[in-house]
Amino acid sequence: MRKLNGLSAIITGAAGGIGSEIARMLADDGVKLTLLSQNSERLAALSNELSAKTDVISRVIDVRDDAQVSAAIDVSAETFGAPDFLLNLAGLSIPAKLWDMSAEDYETTLDVNVKGTFLMCKHFARVADSEKGALILNTGSMAAKRANGNAPLYCTAKAAVNMLSSGMQIQYKEKNIRVTTINPGGADTPFWGSRPVAREKLLRASDVAEVFYFVMTRDSRVVFSELNFESFLNQ
Repeated sequence: MRKLNGLSAIITGAAGGIGSEIARMLADDGVKLTLLSQNSERLAALSNELSAKTDVISRVIDVRDDAQVSAAIDVSAETFGAPDFLLNLAGLSIPAKLWDMSAEDYETTLDVNVKGTFLMCKHFARVADSEKGALILNTGSMAAKRANGNAPLYCTAKAAVNMLSSGMQIQYKEKNIRVTTINPGGADTPFWGSRPVAREKLLRASDVAEVFYFVMTRDSRVVFSELNFESFLNQ
């Protein structure tokens, strides 16, 4: 198992349920963390909590904004050196009937999930060290594999993330960057808001975080192209 102490990771959506879980796991291992989120209050609380365990910098950004993403990546690289990991966890869903959705709903869903992933990966590759290698973990969803009648735009966006990752797996090899797509089923996190969901049947946020951690702790000779998993109770 690969030891992570002293390595560095950039996490988007860090203040979310899954992002905060994996951030805590990595902090316990001494990973230097760059935490990125749009939620300033939760981000500040998480950063304050984890700074007692490891080196942490945090930044409130919109992953759809190229300049903000570029600046956040630069700050991370200037502070901790070339990053070892990028975890793209920022995402959202707007559940509605398609005929009730606006063009803005479409743009927001695709931009946060797909454009945000693209921009983070683009700038990560710019600062990564090709000699020591790096790993990108992009968050897809089982919704990319199986249509969900409640959120077809989210399914579309996550399917695009899967294909984007597949292209990265080919191109980023020349930069010695491995790319893995993590496709979890529904997890019990704040992602659902007030929507009526049988939360007892969902994955726990820690279940998903443990899959990310498993991939990150494998030897750098090993690459997982894609990992699909969901709650046994929700099949």
